[in-house]
Amino acid sequence: MNLAARIAIEALRAGVPNRSAIRLLGTEEGGIEQSFDELLQSVWTGSRPGLGIAGGFGTGKSHFLGYLAEVARTHNFAVSRVVISKETPLSDPARVLEAALRDATLPERNDDPIGAALAILRDSPDRLDGLEDLVRNPEFGLSPVFGSILFLLRKSSTTPETLHRFERFIAGGRVNATVFRQALSAAGAARMFDLRMPPAASLTQQRIRFASHLFQAAGFAGWCLLLDEVELIGRYSALQRAMAYSWLSTWLGLDRALRFPGIVTVYGITDDFISAVVEQREDMVKLPERLRLKGRDHEAETAIEAIEHIETTVRMHRLRPPGAEELDRSRERLRGIYEAAYDWAAPPLPPSPRTATRTMRQYIKSWITRWDMERLTGTGSDIHEEQVQSNYEESEGLAAPAADDTDEWG
Repeated sequence: MNLAARIAIEALRAGVPNRSAIRLLGTEEGGIEQSFDELLQSVWTGSRPGLGIAGGFGTGKSHFLGYLAEVARTHNFAVSRVVISKETPLSDPARVLEAALRDATLPERNDDPIGAALAILRDSPDRLDGLEDLVRNPEFGLSPVFGSILFLLRKSSTTPETLHRFERFIAGGRVNATVFRQALSAAGAARMFDLRMPPAASLTQQRIRFASHLFQAAGFAGWCLLLDEVELIGRYSALQRAMAYSWLSTWLGLDRALRFPGIVTVYGITDDFISAVVEQREDMVKLPERLRLKGRDHEAETAIEAIEHIETTVRMHRLRPPGAEELDRSRERLRGIYEAAYDWAAPPLPPSPRTATRTMRQYIKSWITRWDMERLTGTGSDIHEEQVQSNYEESEGLAAPAADDTDEWG
C-alpha cells in the first residue's frame, strides 16, 4: 500500500482534497497558473494585483487553491490558506492575520513559521542586521516594540519562553507588557525602546507588514495568502460586507494608500456571486454610499475596486467545466492512485455521462465509489447525486469576531 496514495483517496472520498491529493492529481488550468507565476515574480514590486478564481460548488476551487499553494512552495514562498468563516470574517483583518499565521507553512520545514523565521535570523546576524535597519527607519512606520524583539534576539538573556511570547505577539496574540520590560531590563536596555502600543487597527497593519519582511529576511521569496470561500461575505450584514470588500481590495494590493509588499493574495469565490449578491442587493451603489455617510470615503473607493475585481474574476478566471478528454485523463490518473492506495487492479470505467451542472467533485466521488463497491463487494452500483445551492441569506452572527483574551494585551 502506498500511504500517500491512500491518504489522497480518503481525502477525495470526503470531498476535501489534501496536499497528497493535490500533488498527485494536479490541474489543467494552465492559463490561471501562468498568471499566478507572473504574480509571484512581481511580489515585491507591487506591479500586479492579486488574483481571484470563480466556480460553482464542487468545481474545484479549493483543489486549485491548494495546487497554487504547492506551486508557491516550489518558488520558496511561505504559504497560508484561510477559509473565510465566522471565526475569520474577511471584514476583520486582525482575525484573518491570526488565522493566516496560524496556518502558515514554510517550504521544507514543519516548524511554526514565525518561530522558524526568528530562529533563522538569530543564527544569521547579517540577515538580522538588514531587518533591524528597515524596522528602525521611521518611514517604514513600525512601532519600536518590533525593534525591541529583534534587539532581544541577539541577547543570551532572552529565554525560550520569552521568544515564544514574541512569536505569539507577532502572530496577533496578546502579550503582557511586563514580558517586554523584563526582557529588556535583563539585557541592560530598560529605557531603550518606547513600548507604548499603537491603536489596534494600526497594530494589525504593522504586524502584517513586519511578517512579510520577516519571511523575506529569513530567506523566503515572499508570503502567499490564499483566501477560500470568500462568497461567505454575501451572508454578512450590509456594513460588514462593505468592509469585507474594502479589506479584500487591500489584501489584493489594489489599495494605493495601504500596500503590503511581499504578499501575494489569491481568493476563491462562487461564480454566481455577482448576480446573486452584488447585482441583486445593488452593492456597487448602496454599500459605498453607506461608507461615505460614515465618513469612510477611502473604504468606499476600495470596496468598489474589490467588487470590480470580483466581476473581472467571474468573467475571466472562471474554472472551466471539464471536457471529455480532461475527464478521461483525470479518471485514469485517479485509477492509478486508487491502485497504489489499495494494491488492487482497479478496472477501467466507461466515460462518465456529462451534464452542464455536474462538477468535478461529483465525477471524482462517483469513480471512487464505483471502485470501492467493485473492490469490496464485487458488484457495481448506481450513483445518485444532488445539486448543492449557494446560500447568501444574511446572518449577523457570521461577521461577529471571536471573544478577545481579556487578561493579556497586544
